[in-house]
Amino acid sequence: MPDTSEVTIFDVAQAAGVSITTVSRILNNKPDVSKTTRQRVQQVIEELGYTPHAQARRLAARKSRTIALLFPLDRAVGQLELDFIVGAAAAAGNENFFFYFVTTPITKNSLLGLYRSAQVDGIILMEIHTQDWRVDLLREYDYPFVMIGHCADNTGLSFVDVDFEANIILAFDHLIELGHREIGFLGHPQAMRQQGYGPAVRCWAGYEKALQKHSLTPIYREERIDVQALFDATLTLLEERPQLTAIVATQGSPIVGVVRALRQAGRAVPDDFSVVGITTENMAELITPPLTTINFPAYTEGVQAARMLISQLNQKPLETEQILLPPELIVRKSTGPVRTGSR
Repeated sequence: MPDTSEVTIFDVAQAAGVSITTVSRILNNKPDVSKTTRQRVQQVIEELGYTPHAQARRLAARKSRTIALLFPLDRAVGQLELDFIVGAAAAAGNENFFFYFVTTPITKNSLLGLYRSAQVDGIILMEIHTQDWRVDLLREYDYPFVMIGHCADNTGLSFVDVDFEANIILAFDHLIELGHREIGFLGHPQAMRQQGYGPAVRCWAGYEKALQKHSLTPIYREERIDVQALFDATLTLLEERPQLTAIVATQGSPIVGVVRALRQAGRAVPDDFSVVGITTENMAELITPPLTTINFPAYTEGVQAARMLISQLNQKPLETEQILLPPELIVRKSTGPVRTGSR
């Protein structure tokens, strides 16, 4: 008799002639699946003896009690990145789980190896793309994981993420209320957006909606996530658009480069120029003047992701959780009313 514990959701999908997503929707009692397809898949599940999340239960029996955060570092670690790590580690410690932080590049074999060698019971994925091979792979093998971020198709997946699209719209709403019309936008690098990196895609979508909502002229640069790049981009925007009165920037702690460039250009913040950024509260308070932000609760996301994963590992049946955090505007001293004659 075959070992049914080795049967995966991929095996079910292949035997039933449907996609993994379709099987996942049926397992999670989602609508929009025909009665005929549902019956065929359920018959295959019974014939193969497939038990959802068998891998998770088998790993739990080994009692490694270890979770990992996968965050390959392709840039310097700032406060934002540290908050994710510390939040996840704190939540793991509170549940008496060990915490493992993986920064090296991940391949298919090394990712599967973390589970097969019982180094970890489950994984938190970060830097999620709209189409993400890591997500597809772990879905295929039915290994337990959660995401900080989310894909285009999140059927049957658990995640916590910030609503980046709504964040950008709220930032522009705030500046429009203060009378600004000439507003620059500093987004993620164009290559990241074209490659489907989630925050880049959704921030850009928010920018396009803000332009349409307020009938604004596009004034933007898509820049590397570092201080010097934002410094140079700000000076370029000011040279090209001297009438500019405000900037919205998405890049976290490197936003300090924007403020430095404005100071060099003789633009007083907030007297004759306003800045809104997406970053953590701690970083916003360190900038002079303190930065008006759409808060990026990285610590909270780390905590929630770890709790979500550990809950999956401890409970039967495992439940899908999807948390999209709403935007939170925190007004500090980097934004003010547009000066008369600036428009």
